[in-house]
Amino acid sequence: MTRVPRAEVIVVGGGPAGSTMAWRLARQGVSVLVLDRARFPREKVCGDYVEPRGLRILEAMGSLGRLEQAEPLPITHSATYVDSLCAYRGPIPFYGRIEGLAPHGYIVPRDTLDDEMLAAAARAGAIVHQDTSVSGVRVGPRGVEIEAGRGAETVRYRASLVVGADGGNSVIARSRGLTVDDPRHVAVAQRAYATVAGELDLGEAAFFFDETLFPGYGWLFPMAGGRVNIGVGILAETRARLRVRVPDLFAAFVDRLRRVHPQCKRLELCAPPIGGIVKTYGGHGRNHFDRGVMIGDAGSFVDPMTGEGITPAMESALLAAPVLEAALREGRFDEARLVEYERAFRAYFDPSMVFLDLCAAMLRNRHLARPWLRALKRGCQLAEADEGFARGAAGYFGGLDIRPFGILGEMWVQVVRDLALVWPRLALDHTAGTSLRDLIDWQTALTRSALRDPLWHMRWAADVQLKWLALLAAAPARRPDPRAVGLL
Repeated sequence: MTRVPRAEVIVVGGGPAGSTMAWRLARQGVSVLVLDRARFPREKVCGDYVEPRGLRILEAMGSLGRLEQAEPLPITHSATYVDSLCAYRGPIPFYGRIEGLAPHGYIVPRDTLDDEMLAAAARAGAIVHQDTSVSGVRVGPRGVEIEAGRGAETVRYRASLVVGADGGNSVIARSRGLTVDDPRHVAVAQRAYATVAGELDLGEAAFFFDETLFPGYGWLFPMAGGRVNIGVGILAETRARLRVRVPDLFAAFVDRLRRVHPQCKRLELCAPPIGGIVKTYGGHGRNHFDRGVMIGDAGSFVDPMTGEGITPAMESALLAAPVLEAALREGRFDEARLVEYERAFRAYFDPSMVFLDLCAAMLRNRHLARPWLRALKRGCQLAEADEGFARGAAGYFGGLDIRPFGILGEMWVQVVRDLALVWPRLALDHTAGTSLRDLIDWQTALTRSALRDPLWHMRWAADVQLKWLALLAAAPARRPDPRAVGLL
């Protein structure tokens, strides 16, 4: 058994959350040690999309300029396909409208991104031990003791505090009895890199929605050099209830891309797809304990609608770091002291994430797939015709300044307008009564859900109601969205 010098904080996991935490703590003069079981660079299942709020943090860490040396393709446009038909194509409506945020995102492969971020932590003064697999965690009055394997050796590390940044299957969470595996808040994904014929001439992120992927979606994110990141994700609850195989969904999606996307006729995978899971915000339990906290995927900091976790992971680290710094100054490391972290992340994330969690909960009912997809198609048509509607109502899917009641207001105004025009449209055109038929379809779908699986339906309906109440309780008293303002 080899002993190593004691650190003030040990961070388990060197991904975006762990690296951001180590960078921040080291810059404040805290002795910090990062342990990761992998050897960087390494692959990670992810869409690789870093949106403008994440780019702002990377710039502060000194990493953005280094990543831009590879000339990544700026993502400025999006396309939405519903049932294999393009329903929306245009500029991302909420980019370029917030001061201090880039008007674009980047697709940065995780092997490149995570390697650079870990290097930034090391440049700030953090010590990094790779190829180090944590096997045991003990928390006591004198500190934290972590046992890990490094090659043929077993090493024992000691610290005052530990940070779990080790992903959805967190060893730290398991060691403290805090693992959360609620399938309502777990998404299962499969991703691959592929090549297309020639360069994609536009930074257009494409999203694909249909009944086979509901509730979930497929994506195609372009990269420089004629490469793309493609993948599918679906809710774990749906996968289990319907006995869906994600590899089958991915194979069907690749075939569909070759048929419907104008630049994917000769799409070829660079390597077999790889799979993984993410745990989304709303499904988390307690993220703090005596002498430690959990951040990033380990703490369920993932967007419930998009599954995007890179930026929330970095933000969760920036929220936790000041709490740990204060604990070190005071010499107080108990759970009651670290609860300040929960207050901080709820004040920051809840104003937007509670709303997104509600949206995701409403989509869980597979019986409602057809009405939801028709509503999405109608929303895309409105977005192409009305930039204001696109900027406001589309914010629930990747928005940077999410104001829940503004989004709901935009949608309800359009619903009322459609309903008011139903009868005049019917008098002129018998095919135009979309709103009336939609209402009937919604009611039919809800009835079918209640009759076919009454127990599940009741639980789902109760869950939606509880999340409505949570939204009302979390209604932001201040504007804009705290995530638009940022933490740096």
